[in-house]
Amino acid sequence: MKPRAASIALALLLAVIGTAAVAAYVSRASARAVSGLKAVTVLVAQQQIPADTPAATAWQDGSLRAEQLPAQSVSSDAIGSITADLGSLVTSTEVMPGQVLLRPMLVPAAQVSGGLAIPGSMVAVTIPLCLPEAVAGYVRAGSQVAIFDTFSTGSMSSSESCSSGGGSISGEASGTIETRVVLPRVQVLAVGAASSGQGSGSQSQSSVLVTLAVDQADAERVIQLTETGLPYLALLTPASQTGFDIGSQSLFQH
Repeated sequence: MKPRAASIALALLLAVIGTAAVAAYVSRASARAVSGLKAVTVLVAQQQIPADTPAATAWQDGSLRAEQLPAQSVSSDAIGSITADLGSLVTSTEVMPGQVLLRPMLVPAAQVSGGLAIPGSMVAVTIPLCLPEAVAGYVRAGSQVAIFDTFSTGSMSSSESCSSGGGSISGEASGTIETRVVLPRVQVLAVGAASSGQGSGSQSQSSVLVTLAVDQADAERVIQLTETGLPYLALLTPASQTGFDIGSQSLFQH
């Protein structure tokens, strides 16, 4: 009987341990879920805030208002209050109504050049894009993007035009056609509308101008891509993983 009693006691002990482990796991999972749904305070623009506006001024005149949003929907760069060290900073570009104020949007006033704030030793370059190539208009000032290019290992002659239905590419190519990362992560300084002209080689109302903060070497790459390539942007989150491709993998062949 003693071995039987010991077996029963051991089984009960294992059951208690298992139940406790499951309860602990469920508790941790519930805590993570609640944390994601927990509301956090962020500052949201109530009206268009011009570039070079001090953060303290925007808060005091009501251009910024504190709102509660779910934590999982808010960028880690979102600002919840204008502290003393942020009050003297200015907006690097226009902040549109409804836009959450992000830390990269605020820079020292001395960095503003010609109405555009350029971080540190960077330079600003602008690339024209059709709406699909600019992530359907979801790219905003303060966004982080990756830049891609499509090219041919043989000869490639192409032209790109924008229409109300989106971008279109026409031309001829030989060899292997590939798409590769040109720059894995770049900060967007400003986004504006391009010319509304129509016709071959012109930009239409469905095109945008995206201004980027880059160093000299990357500026050279962006300029060359603008003049000779087929640029395409991908919108990134702080957790997005992007990098230069290793090896070669073709998309299709002609």
